Amino acid sequence: MLLYVVRHGQTEWNLKHLVQGVSDIPLTEKGIEEAYKLQELVSSLDIDVVISSPLERARKTAMIITNNKLPVNTDDRIKERDWGMNEGAPIDSVDTIDCWDVILNTNVQNIERIQDFMLRVSSFIEDIKVRYKDKKVLVVTHSAVMRVIHYMLGRIPEDGDLSKLEFPNLRILEYEVK
Repeated sequence: MLLYVVRHGQTEWNLKHLVQGVSDIPLTEKGIEEAYKLQELVSSLDIDVVISSPLERARKTAMIITNNKLPVNTDDRIKERDWGMNEGAPIDSVDTIDCWDVILNTNVQNIERIQDFMLRVSSFIEDIKVRYKDKKVLVVTHSAVMRVIHYMLGRIPEDGDLSKLEFPNLRILEYEVK
């Protein structure tokens, strides 16, 4: 399977550097415009299946970049991580150790535990590996989900710190998944 993973377009909370998690924040005009610029590239990838997070910012991005030529399936397992009481807080105010330490696995401030989050995303990847074995799959999702997918598919940062991985809006990553 060829897997293409893209982060949704820009939102107002991205601009303000706020944690948005499961808050359903819409795309900005710039996010919409930039998504339209990806249509030609996505068209050239000859995608078979499109799967999106159910959150509006991802779903709308998926519809735009595919030019509404493919059905957009949604899957809750690739919804952004629930950041609990940190939703809407400045990103730099969140303790990355509390959030990303797999051994600590805390849910301080009601953050979705990292192990639970990773299991959710892992379940999604294992499912699509079987269902779409010989297909080209486009997944439109969120930064934290992309970090976990990147990690799961063997691209672990040298220091193991997933919080340092940065995926800008509308960045497309390609993986060959067996």
